Amino acid sequence: MIIRSICIKEGLFSRFIEFSANANLIHSKQNSKGKTTLLRFLLYSLGYNIPNTRKIKFERCEVETVIYTEKIGKVTLSRTANSHIVLSANDDRTTYVLPEQQNELHSVLFGTDNADILRNLLGAFYVDQEKGWTLLNRGVAIGSIHFNIEELIRGLSGRDCTSLIQQEARLSRELSKYKQMFSVAQYQEIIEAEEGSLAVEHYDEKINSELEQLRIRQNAIKKELRRLDKAIRDNKHFSKFIAEMKLLIKGPDGATIPVTAENIVGFDDSIEYLITKHKLISAELASVLSSINAREAQRQSEDEQLSFWESETMTQAFDRRIASLQINAVAIEKEIKRLEKELRDVRQAITDSTKTNNDVVNSLYQNVLKYAVELGIGSDTTIAASYLFTSNLKELSGAVLHKTVFAFRLAYIIEIERAIGVKLPIILDSPSGKEVDQENITLMMGILKRDFSDHQIIIASIFEYDFDPINVIEIVNRLIEIE
Repeated sequence: MIIRSICIKEGLFSRFIEFSANANLIHSKQNSKGKTTLLRFLLYSLGYNIPNTRKIKFERCEVETVIYTEKIGKVTLSRTANSHIVLSANDDRTTYVLPEQQNELHSVLFGTDNADILRNLLGAFYVDQEKGWTLLNRGVAIGSIHFNIEELIRGLSGRDCTSLIQQEARLSRELSKYKQMFSVAQYQEIIEAEEGSLAVEHYDEKINSELEQLRIRQNAIKKELRRLDKAIRDNKHFSKFIAEMKLLIKGPDGATIPVTAENIVGFDDSIEYLITKHKLISAELASVLSSINAREAQRQSEDEQLSFWESETMTQAFDRRIASLQINAVAIEKEIKRLEKELRDVRQAITDSTKTNNDVVNSLYQNVLKYAVELGIGSDTTIAASYLFTSNLKELSGAVLHKTVFAFRLAYIIEIERAIGVKLPIILDSPSGKEVDQENITLMMGILKRDFSDHQIIIASIFEYDFDPINVIEIVNRLIEIE
């Protein structure tokens, strides 16, 4: 990928900048003139959620960037707001909503739809002046954009751990909840030790439980009454229907007898039974309603008594409510241990799937080792393959950490190119750190010139660097000069 140009508009003013396909130096004689802002505008124009710099608010600007990609050739990206970006290529124009469709946009730009790779590309090719030179294998690349070496390796090697990662997240959430419950249980013990037995709300809970049961019974009785009402109504309709039919039956003696509700055997008894049952059920409903009213009156009385405690502080009220909870600390502790073990097993499964018999891990290690030896920060006896995943950065001093980060980033870029066929630009903000001397800078730049001459290099610095040729973008007073 090559960034060809960028045009930034801020109100009535604008600046157009062209980049070389080789080395580019964004230069100013003093700091705080706009070098970092220009780099961030480049990333912003690629669809990333980049934080503003102090002097320029990105959402108030319009930016258009022209890039060349290996997959689709020339691409124009126009971003006039935080919420969306327009991609134009091959006479097609597509709008992407950000950040929801960021991965879709980047899958077009970088030619891969692997989410693990896409999420970690920026942390591979961009080194921010604030946090980038301390980001080795996991952490914040810039703003809210993170980098994680395990994710990147899984993406580059095509190993899918989605279900395990989802299981890990679920177990972590559940474990966190149980630990909070255990903390409450421990707090209960403290309350009991300090205050003794507090006035708790078991009685109020009993009333609520009884009310709930009574209301369930009330609903069941009402349903039965509706059924009886329908049965009585249907029977009365039937008797009327019989009368309207004017049916006749012939008796044994040959006489005809009209059929009515009165001479149907058992008909009146059925009606009486239904009516009697309706009365009994109605009486039961009245009893349930009376009980509900009594319980509600009790609860109101309890609430009035509690509200009378005007001297009760917020902490006292909190302690009383905590003391009322039924928590089994032993059972919770047992569940915590079970979840911790299950979580360890899942994490080990993720680690095994990521690292075991993985050519990407071996290749990354070989390249990191190669550049570490050249930069004088280690050898195969001091740097093992497991060092790729180290979390211990305290032992690294400023200059050593600076060079180690550089070696790691170059290894990432090589491996990404091997996996997806894209030559990422290398964007470095202020590579000459406070503790990095000129000799080390010369070593670092020498590696870039030798091994990455076919990559676009963009450096922002107040210093000059020995590239031939090099495109210098000078910033005098401000990125967007007002004449």
